[in-house]
Amino acid sequence: MVGEIRTPETTSQVLRAAISGHMVISTIHANSVEDALNSMIKYATAAGLNEELAADLLSRGILGVVHQKLQGTKVLFPEVRYVFANPDTTQGDQLRVLVRDRILNLGTLIESQMAKMFQGKPLFRDPGPLPADL
Repeated sequence: MVGEIRTPETTSQVLRAAISGHMVISTIHANSVEDALNSMIKYATAAGLNEELAADLLSRGILGVVHQKLQGTKVLFPEVRYVFANPDTTQGDQLRVLVRDRILNLGTLIESQMAKMFQGKPLFRDPGPLPADL
């Protein structure tokens, strides 16, 4: 668990931890899912990584982004948007490809995943039971 990501150095360390198999949970202030991903790439670039490498590391380490925005005046209620990557990295994944290619207009993917979840449908194909020898 990492606190808020606010510096290039933290971003660089978080990305390296995420691609080495560590589960990283953190917060970052952003106006949207896309802004959070863009901020991660910009911070990593400021830490000395080139933009292509930063996007590649983020695409390989990401499992999901949850964005919460408080709405209302007297009574606040959360507006939540989220997007997830397939945890089975051997399968193709639209989020990972879009992040790697720095195509961060994710509205259609976010809406599609949210609709599936509201309908109780799985986001990704079930890989089936684990082998007995595990």
